[in-house]
Amino acid sequence: NVVLWGESGVGKSSLINLIMGRDVAETSPDALSCTITHAAYDVTISGQCFRLWDTAGLNEGSEGRVPAAAAARRLALFLGGLNKGDGVHLLMYCVRGTRATKALRTNYQTFSSAIGDSKVPIVIVATCLEDWRPVMAEWWNQNKDQLAKYGMHFPGYACVTTLPGGRAESQDLRQRRAQSYEDVCKLILDHCSQVPHKS
Repeated sequence: NVVLWGESGVGKSSLINLIMGRDVAETSPDALSCTITHAAYDVTISGQCFRLWDTAGLNEGSEGRVPAAAAARRLALFLGGLNKGDGVHLLMYCVRGTRATKALRTNYQTFSSAIGDSKVPIVIVATCLEDWRPVMAEWWNQNKDQLAKYGMHFPGYACVTTLPGGRAESQDLRQRRAQSYEDVCKLILDHCSQVPHKS
């Protein structure tokens, strides 16, 4: 069980679609959540089977489809249910690469309190980096110290674009999508615990 979580509009559903290699999760062009509950997607990566969980976005405020407090409660209940079942093998904190690192701390703390003292590995995926130069991974190099300063520590990361492909896309975007797929699959393979963690 690999659980994707983060703010509304960061591209969790688009990341699912990138990993799956096709559009299976509903996406939204605006900052409001299109995922109002959790949804599971089974995928095979390098011969290993994983279940990816898309979750409702945090921080929509009271006007969103899933108010922030309700999203946090639902996430805690959902994780509790997984813990009683198969357990959780990896948590992926999805963030918009253009977001200020200090602002990411609130959702990280909300989530950390929901999982308690769990030993589940937490990795970070920065999205929306299609225009980041010279390479998308430079986002991590520029932000890792600031993230650590705010108490956010990650054993692994991926810097990606989840923009959908199309006939009119540039060679650069095709290469960045391919690199994003490789990097996020490697992140899952390298950091997904072989033994599920349960609280």
